[in-house]
Amino acid sequence: MSQPLAVSRVEREPRHELDLLVLDATKILAWERLLFVGCGDGWIAEEAWRRALRAYALGLDTSPELVAQAGELRGVPGNLEFRPWDGRLLPCADASFHRVITTFALRQAEDPVAALGKMHRVLEPAGHLYLFEIDRRSYAPAGTVPAFRAALHRAGFRDAKEVCRREVTLDDGEPASAAIVHARA
Repeated sequence: MSQPLAVSRVEREPRHELDLLVLDATKILAWERLLFVGCGDGWIAEEAWRRALRAYALGLDTSPELVAQAGELRGVPGNLEFRPWDGRLLPCADASFHRVITTFALRQAEDPVAALGKMHRVLEPAGHLYLFEIDRRSYAPAGTVPAFRAALHRAGFRDAKEVCRREVTLDDGEPASAAIVHARA
């Protein structure tokens, strides 16, 4: 069994390892528009953009410092861009992305179902969500397994399925289970 990985803004290398896990699970096609919610320093958005052929990628993060850093280090106007996000309203038009990829963005969300609903809004019909998140039972009614399924359904997603599960260590040192879940708008 592999060692748990740290989920922390300080420990960049383990976070990049988790980002690679998400990208390997994500099916990215040429010419797609990709949205990264909670992109951190932008590494995951840049890596996806490099893997794709003629894709557009937008990374959002609640940290203005990380957004500025990502824009300076990785930004390519018109192709790979970064914007601040208030943690609530996604600054994107309805149905404007083929794929939304989020890594640990729901951890700070006051209402995870509302946050997922906003991600659903910006996806084109039949678009794809790839969510890598701590499996918190509070997302769903008691006894619902997996925990994300009910929250995704309430937000308008369908065909939710767990792609993989990984043990991680939270910032406070507590172990947790995290899952990559794929769903369709």
